Amino acid sequence: MTPDEDRIAQLFDAYNGRAFDRCVAMLTDDVEWPNEVESGVLKGRDAVRIYFTDVTAPLRAHYEPISLHTDARGRVSVPSRQAVASAADGSLWSSTRVVHRFTLAGGQITRMEAEQDVQAVTFPGIADLLTRLHGAINARDLDAIVACYAPNARFADTFESGEIQGLDGVRAHFEHLLDTVRLKLVVLNHALAPDDRVRARIQVETRGPSGGLWQDDTITVWYRLERGLIVEQDVDDSGRDGNGP
Repeated sequence: MTPDEDRIAQLFDAYNGRAFDRCVAMLTDDVEWPNEVESGVLKGRDAVRIYFTDVTAPLRAHYEPISLHTDARGRVSVPSRQAVASAADGSLWSSTRVVHRFTLAGGQITRMEAEQDVQAVTFPGIADLLTRLHGAINARDLDAIVACYAPNARFADTFESGEIQGLDGVRAHFEHLLDTVRLKLVVLNHALAPDDRVRARIQVETRGPSGGLWQDDTITVWYRLERGLIVEQDVDDSGRDGNGP
């Protein structure tokens, strides 16, 4: 994660915690911010502060960032799950996928753009993570593999059975796996499902310690991401091309 991406992750934490002073402190004096309640564009810190505290008072918006990616223009793009509920009784008003794009200068946010109800199923940040993960597995780079997982990662061990928890568990799992087999993985395609899991179809070639071919097949792996890191995964090696477990 780049410093700007980390800054945006902190912004989402502050907003979800309704720590609006922290949010506003991350903005430049002349920031431009969309008014997603009444439409239009807000200009300046004071306008954004009033928007956070007064205009959005009847609702509670919570964001779960799926990935963070810096595009060619230097903007940090964040697809996330947006849940909007009533501030009065907590009833859920909407749950949609949105994308926010942040422009920063010197670590401060100068502009935010928002896209609501996003139907796209591929995002550069997700593609980058899959490329890094499977490239690291092919290269047998244990540190790079572990760097793709969140500290709270938790998933079933389909190799030895049981459950893998935390980064120590992830490291131990892949260390044992790479000591036992030789893997060559090719991501054929991927898509973000309606439940925000990433469905990846992967061509797998598995060879034993002596080089004998154990497996040459296509599997489906479902990943759940938080802030561009894997928190859950589920492997389906049945060969089916279904819609998930």
